Amino acid sequence: MSIAKPSLIATVSLTSLMCLTGCSSSSDDGAFSGGLEADGTDGGTLSTSTTNTTTNTSGDGDGDTGDGDGDPGDGDGDGDGDDDSGGPNTKFDLGTVGDAGEGTGGPGGPGSCRESEIYGAAGGFPAFEDPAYADFLDKTIAIVTHRVQSGNFGQHLLTIVDISGDPPPPSVNYLAPLYTRPTWNEANFGGRIFGITLDSDGNIYVAPSTVYGATQNTSTIKKIDRLSGEISNFATLPNNGPAMGNLNYDCVSETIYVSNHEDGRIYQLDVYTGDVVSTYHHATGSVTMGPANDPGEPNGSFAPLGERVWAVQSHAGRLYYSVWWEHSQASNQAKNNEVWSVAYASQNGIPDPGTAKKEFDVPNGSGTSMPVSDLSFAHDGWMLIAQRTMYGDMQTSAHQSTTFDYDYINGDWIWQGTNYVVGELMPYSAAGGVDHDFDPGGYVWMTGDALDFYTPEVVYGLQGTPYGGGDINTSTVIDLDQEITQQDKTAYGDVELPIPGDVSPVPPPG
Repeated sequence: MSIAKPSLIATVSLTSLMCLTGCSSSSDDGAFSGGLEADGTDGGTLSTSTTNTTTNTSGDGDGDTGDGDGDPGDGDGDGDGDDDSGGPNTKFDLGTVGDAGEGTGGPGGPGSCRESEIYGAAGGFPAFEDPAYADFLDKTIAIVTHRVQSGNFGQHLLTIVDISGDPPPPSVNYLAPLYTRPTWNEANFGGRIFGITLDSDGNIYVAPSTVYGATQNTSTIKKIDRLSGEISNFATLPNNGPAMGNLNYDCVSETIYVSNHEDGRIYQLDVYTGDVVSTYHHATGSVTMGPANDPGEPNGSFAPLGERVWAVQSHAGRLYYSVWWEHSQASNQAKNNEVWSVAYASQNGIPDPGTAKKEFDVPNGSGTSMPVSDLSFAHDGWMLIAQRTMYGDMQTSAHQSTTFDYDYINGDWIWQGTNYVVGELMPYSAAGGVDHDFDPGGYVWMTGDALDFYTPEVVYGLQGTPYGGGDINTSTVIDLDQEITQQDKTAYGDVELPIPGDVSPVPPPG
């Protein structure tokens, strides 16, 4: 089997920083540029190697056998669309950047909101004071959570992707510039992570997760400082095993909402102190000021299906959230997975349970719908939701989930069909993260499995599809460990794009 691209393997100390492919650094602390030069040779300063080892984690009959990549060996074989004029690492412009590197919060709106965030959706740009990050400042970026990847790529759980520049050829792996740190690992996060959000200043918050299986840290939300990149404890919630769903920052109330898979509550946390402002229980309508005191909690058990909230997103005075009713091994004939919303009592962001309403049932493709793990609102006000393929509380698989979009028409969110087809394998291969780049002519970004599957490469990670929809034939696909002979099935989680400061805010429904 021929190898289309070399696997980039870096050996660095835990205190050094990594800038992976397509970026330069003048520092001597272990950061490096590991892209391929125009002549196809390795441009990195650290060693590279190739491997034809493959894995099969499937067991679900989807054909992910890893028995060959089918590379015909014609051309340069790297599939990144290089040509003599553009060279490697061609960048593509998918959004207006504006004051991307600042994100310092107001003026322009209530709370910490910049003008582009006045309806609540927020997220400034990190500005890490690391020479290896210099090439990422003032660029459109996507931030992706994941478990440890295959291919000896490193132990980090968070990757930042530079998605600025001109569009590369669709449907072939784009060797995008990547940034991460060896210290962003399981030991320092305390375990595995899935959900991600940013505040108006560009600080990153991640939630512990059991979506990939059991994890050591189940209760503590972690914060990554926007300048130093250091990880600290932000808030600890009652949880003895199931961990959290997702989280979202609301700049109007200056609070973060977190779904707790153990007690079924959505916690509202003060962004400056991490203190619990309020909690809201979807199933009972119970609201507490300050921490909850539910009898017997935490008991180490998952909230029952139908009471378990996953995705959360603040928008235009309401908190939108998903309710997990079923998965592939627990089909519910009476209930599909759902999306709900609840209004805030005031700008303090405390949910008013009397206003809770079901927005819609999630479509099911084969008799069972998959839970919604992330939702977002596009520049035109449409809602985007992403499913995660699950077959148990802590058991995940692939190729049974997708991304859907909804338009608000005459007071209702109306399904627009399956416009965003993730991956090459059917059924659809969404991995549970979705966001957008705020440019009317831009892209929707989704995490996914088997984005390109042995034609000739094996691409897992991030897919960008033009607004209006499409499949991989019109999309940019990025393998996030840039090792395209092995599968990283179920490895990828959520994705978040910071909001430029000079774009129009996402409009409210109606």
